Amino acid sequence: MPLVEASNGQKADEMGAQQLRELELDRKRLLDTHEALSYHWRVWELTGLIRPSGMARLRYLLRAITLNVLVTLLFPLTLLARLILTRNMQELCENLTITITDIAANFKFINVFLVRRHLDRIRELLQVLDRRVLSVQHPEELLALRQAVGTARRSFRIFAGIFVVGTLLSCIRVAIAKERQLLYPAWFAVDWLSSDLAYVCICCYQLFGLIVQAVQDCANDSYPPAYLCVLTGHMRALELRVRRLGYPGHPDCPSRCRIVQLELHDCIEDFIHIIQLHATIQQILSIACLAQFLCTATVQCTVAMHFLYVADSHDLSAMMLSSVFFLAVTLEVFIICYFGDRMRSQSEQLCDAFYACNWLDQSPRFRRLLIFTLMRSQRTFCIYAGGYIAVTLETFEQVIRSTYSVFTLLLRAK
Repeated sequence: MPLVEASNGQKADEMGAQQLRELELDRKRLLDTHEALSYHWRVWELTGLIRPSGMARLRYLLRAITLNVLVTLLFPLTLLARLILTRNMQELCENLTITITDIAANFKFINVFLVRRHLDRIRELLQVLDRRVLSVQHPEELLALRQAVGTARRSFRIFAGIFVVGTLLSCIRVAIAKERQLLYPAWFAVDWLSSDLAYVCICCYQLFGLIVQAVQDCANDSYPPAYLCVLTGHMRALELRVRRLGYPGHPDCPSRCRIVQLELHDCIEDFIHIIQLHATIQQILSIACLAQFLCTATVQCTVAMHFLYVADSHDLSAMMLSSVFFLAVTLEVFIICYFGDRMRSQSEQLCDAFYACNWLDQSPRFRRLLIFTLMRSQRTFCIYAGGYIAVTLETFEQVIRSTYSVFTLLLRAK
């Protein structure tokens, strides 16, 4: 009997330890702000930018090189060759819209490859900030970060929906065409008009390349707002924590003052991590945002020319496809600028939070630390495309105004 009781007690201890481990794992799963980038990370693994864990290096290199030579390199070259050989204005505008968008997307894809080491650094900083929030366990902070993660993931799904619509329109256009045509105007060194086998092979290649490029574009266009959204969420969590400093006030309790001072130290450490996170995000988004601004302005003007001069009223599928491109590039810039503007506003609210804490009842050392922190927090956080153009809603408004000005000039010229 004692042996049975000892055995049962041991099993109970093991079950208790297992439950504790499960609870700890559940607690960690409660908050992982890097989950906002889970879709993007998976796409980068599939397209060869990041080696998946557990995959052999040789296999990874073989897959990455093959995929990117066939799609990232050759696909835009076929579009560019066709653009050079185009002799009519309608095809020129249509091809130019597609080619510019594809080249800009590949440029952003290469930029992700060049800054991939910074992605690991961002992941480390997010884990540090997550641990702090989990240690505090304040429901408002947890809610703010969960909402940020959810918003970032929704932005990816929005872009995915746009690219799915564009791909389906291309397929429908080929299916209902009276004559043979490709998914996208491209040049191939074979006579696909008279060869069934060549036509099927080219269509299969274009469909494969289109799907891969759409997946790449979806990740490349949605990771800037995702990072900005997560950064804004951590700023919001820190703002809530700073506003609570010193409340409720106990000026006659020295131990309470020491605790509040330690809490301020923790807030300052998190503020430093947020500054580092912002600087790293600035490095990876600077070129990507600049490329997006240039692509948007060019594509909008090209689509306007297509509508004004050479749009065939009977080719509704071409008009719809151009409209999807116009909507996509406009929405890409709007979402980036929207989240950039939110981040800037949140940094101002974080500065206000340092003023709003109960510093009057605290020690002189607390006030000195607060003054130094206030001096830095007054510098507004902002992302600059190319190091010069602020990623804000004001910039989006300027882009739209510039496009409208060009559109007006084209309309008068007509």
